[in-house]
Amino acid sequence: MIQFGKKINLRPLLIGLIVAFIPGSFFYAFFGAWIGLFVGLCFFAAIFVYYYINSPKVFNYWQFDGENVEYYDMSNSWKRALMILFPHFVKMNSISKEEIKSVKVLGDMNEVKKLPSMVPVSNAYNIFSAQMSMMKNPLAVKITTTDGKVINLDISRDYTYDKDKTTQSVDNFLSDVRIS
Repeated sequence: MIQFGKKINLRPLLIGLIVAFIPGSFFYAFFGAWIGLFVGLCFFAAIFVYYYINSPKVFNYWQFDGENVEYYDMSNSWKRALMILFPHFVKMNSISKEEIKSVKVLGDMNEVKKLPSMVPVSNAYNIFSAQMSMMKNPLAVKITTTDGKVINLDISRDYTYDKDKTTQSVDNFLSDVRIS
């Protein structure tokens, strides 16, 4: 089985609840229940919006088992919101090998755009260096199905963390789904 990306998990929900609880309970203690609840909901909403916007890059898991490509549909807004709130209830979409009309790699896997040296910049730069590398080196596998549907499956995250393994996995995937 060939796997790419990171599976959706409870992290967005847990971080949202923790971040909402801390200021919400502070405001509850000093200003009352309604204000505490409102502040907590505002913080939860901010975390929810952050993960909603970034989930296609952060949680871009997909797999190929030799016969089927399974992936999370990040183009559907409703499913993306459900994935953040109820990650284990959202099913992966599946495409059989026979439904694939064409496969193409989007981006340049041979030339990696390097980030500048991190020495003269702040620690915040170090924290976000992997995400910035994914933005500078966008890579995806574009699948066109026989019914004309186009699906872009991101591989930037894997490529950022392990270029050689990702290149080999993409080569294996392309040879397994070779269109005859």
